[in-house]
Amino acid sequence: METTANKSAIEAEIQSILLPINDYLEGRPAKDTERLRRAFHPDAFIRMVVDGKLAAWTVPQYLDAVANAPVQECLPEMLSYSWDGDTASALVQLIFPTFRFIDRFNLVKLDGKWLLMDKLSYRQPI
Repeated sequence: METTANKSAIEAEIQSILLPINDYLEGRPAKDTERLRRAFHPDAFIRMVVDGKLAAWTVPQYLDAVANAPVQECLPEMLSYSWDGDTASALVQLIFPTFRFIDRFNLVKLDGKWLLMDKLSYRQPI
């Protein structure tokens, strides 16, 4: 039987999982590199296929790229997420005027905190 305490604990865990995802969704369009740094595990990798080849960035490299990107209007959106134990995944999109990024995240819970462990992106022209 599910109790109110169980429901509260589950809701609190879901909010903890969504915190780094929301940091990404709100931090990326604003180029808020400190908020993005907080969302990612320091050893996370960001990957994307560029011109048919796999490109990979460390968190510091990714934050530098974000800091140097032009400011553009962007509509961030959470599409879905799932959670099992101390791992989770999420699918989000960032819609810009001429393209959208579709991002797949894997998250991990370490020391009671959820962090983005890796990001795999697809850039789609609109």
